[in-house]
Parts: sequence; C-alpha cells; structure tokens
Amino acid sequence: MTPDTHPGTLSAWAIVRLGWRNLKRNRRRTWITATTVSLAVLLLQLMTSFMIGIEQQSYDNLINYQTGHAKLYAEGYFPNRDELPLDRALRDLQAVRAAVEAVDGVDATTPRLVFSAQLSNGADLVQCLGTGIDVTGSDTDVFRIPQAVIEGEYLTPGEDGVLLGSGLAELFDVSVGDWLTALAKTKAGAYEALDLEIVGLVGTGNPLIDQNTFLLPLETARNMLDMEEEATELAVRFSSMRRESAMLVRLEEAVAGLDGMEVKGWRDAEEDYLAFAQMKRTGQQIFLGIFVILALVGITNTILMAAYERTREIGMLMAMGLRGSGIRKLFLAEGALLGLLGGALGSLAALALILWLADVGIDLQALYGDMDIGYPVKGILYPAMDMGSFVMSWLLTGVLAAVASLYPAARASRQNPVKALRYV
Repeated sequence: MTPDTHPGTLSAWAIVRLGWRNLKRNRRRTWITATTVSLAVLLLQLMTSFMIGIEQQSYDNLINYQTGHAKLYAEGYFPNRDELPLDRALRDLQAVRAAVEAVDGVDATTPRLVFSAQLSNGADLVQCLGTGIDVTGSDTDVFRIPQAVIEGEYLTPGEDGVLLGSGLAELFDVSVGDWLTALAKTKAGAYEALDLEIVGLVGTGNPLIDQNTFLLPLETARNMLDMEEEATELAVRFSSMRRESAMLVRLEEAVAGLDGMEVKGWRDAEEDYLAFAQMKRTGQQIFLGIFVILALVGITNTILMAAYERTREIGMLMAMGLRGSGIRKLFLAEGALLGLLGGALGSLAALALILWLADVGIDLQALYGDMDIGYPVKGILYPAMDMGSFVMSWLLTGVLAAVASLYPAARASRQNPVKALRYV
C-alpha cells in the first residue's frame, strides 16, 4: 500500500481501492462475515416486505368489508359509537346522499343500520352486532360482502334472511337453512325478537365480522327497530387514485350546509387498530434491528483481526507519513465495503424470494387455520416490495458496518510506528 500524491493523505478512490484489495487478502474470512451479514439483511428484507404486505391487505379488508373509505354520522354519534345509540341516526338520507354523491371522486354511497343485538338458537344467547344493509344494490357498490360468502348465497330483497359470520356459525353449530332468533332493543327502548333464516355464511378474515356480526336487509332491520327511513351511518367509497385527505375535505364542504353531520375517514374509525399495527411493526423492527446489529459484530471482529495482522504494514505507512486519520479511513472503508457486500448479497436473495412469493403467496389457512393472527386478513398472504426500503436497508448496512469498524480503526490509527515495525 502506498500513500497518495498528497503527503499524509489518501484520495477517496485510493481508500476504496485499497479497502477492497485488503478484503481479498483473506477471502474465506471475508465471505464468512459477508454471509452472516447477508442472512441478517435477507431476514430483515423479507420480514419488512411481509409486514408491508399484511398491512396493505388488512387495510383493504377493513375498507372492503367494514368501513368503506369514509362514513357520515349524525352529530354526536361517533364519540359514542361503542354504545351504538339509535337515537342519533341520520334522518334525511336522500338529501345527504345527493350532496355526497355530487362530490367529484365519490363512487358510491350506501346507508347502514348498526345495532346491538343478541342471537339465540334456543339454547345459547350471544351478544353481537346486527347490521342492516341495502341489498337492492348500493351496499355492493361500496362493500364487497358478496365476495366473502363462503356458503349459501347473498341476501335477497324482501326476504327476512340473515348472513351470519362464519365464527358465529361455528359457535352456534348452525349452517345455511337453520334458524336463529335475534333480540334487540328498539329506538323507543322496547325489546323486539325476530326469527331469521340463515341464507349464507361470510368469511372475511375480519374477526369483528366473522365472529361477532350478522347482516340482514336494511328494511327488515328498520321494521325490527322501529326506525323509518333512518340509518346510523352512510358509508362512502372513493374513486381509485384519489387522495383520502383531499376527499375528506370535499365531503366536509359538501355537507357543511346540512345540520348535524360528521365526516370520518376510515383511519379515524380504526385508529385503535392502526395504533396496534404500529406497535407490532415497531416491536418487529426492534427485534430485526437487534439481529442485524449482532451480525455486524462479526464485522468488528473481522476488522480487528485485520488490524492485528497488518500491524507492521500500518507502522510502515505511518513511517512513510500517512496520518492516523488516513489509517482510520482505510479500515472504515474496509468495514463499509464488507457491509455493502453482505447487504447486496442479502438484498438480491431477498428480492428473488419476494418476487417468487409475490406470485405464489403464503397460505395463512394452512399455517394458522382459523386462529386470529392479529390482522384482519384471510387466505393467501402476498409480500409487498418497496424498492426504496431495499436501497435504504442496503445503504444503512454499509453505514452500520462502518460504525462497527470505528473501534478497530481507531485502535489501528493510534499505534506507535516504531513499535508497530517491530511487531512479529
């Protein structure tokens, strides 16, 4: 190794070139360390892609089966939504829907009547949610419930049937064609019971629906609860490629002239779930970060061994005038290149695996059965590839590898040239 033309310094290119040459001196150790780093990066990339994929699929599930893109409520309903108050319902639905559907970017709207109810098969009584839906067409314009019917058929207008969540059906040990009794309190506070035939079972992957909800025609729910032309919410679906924040502002402006209206996006309605998802994501990232850091310890060991092996060489360079900062830069570059090499190998392997899994997916049913995994998803899970995170992870690995090389680099740069030249 020779100093650059400037006394006591090395150019950036010379540092990189010498760092790479030094890595090739002990190829076996270099490849063992790079492989360790690549495995950590591979795991990090795979887990990140699956986290992105499962979150995207869970968001789509919530929008398609539960929340729509936004909902409109009567004033005072949303803060008390857990109590399902029937006395705070939307009344002039025709005017509200006309105002909302006139907004550019709104694809469809549908009224829903959500209420607290108890279901009974004659022996057991279970508290659950009843949801009256418009089966004449508008509900299927906003939600995708028909796609989730796993047995039987979708609701028919004018028929007092019920769509039952698959978890509830399993709890009651009932199937299509069986009857259940729904007991609910009317708007006036009286109790009303209604016998309903199960016409279909739905399996959405969303525990709130599958394990706790039954759906019936809106008119049937209104008659049962003594609510004429009313609904507890108006669900809205936006056109694709529309910015959610901008659409919410437009909706608020559209209903500003109507008294007692509240507009809430799906993120507002699911803020508890989003906080839970963020907490899980943070925990997984901390775990994976610790795993990567442990892998980078190998780089510290590799650079430290290289510094010991090249003690006389370091002394010679310092005797020739290379400053301690130049020695540090050499070893830092060596560590960074080793991290970038391992990161590149891990990223390429992860990219190949993710592209393959994005085509075949992972069958959650085969892995977990009907177990609740904490996300409202079902069926096949597909990873989502984010090239930005790939590049950032790769570059971050190089930076962390350089940081891991700080101690051996600093130790090497503080050597006494005379003692270093005598080292055997």
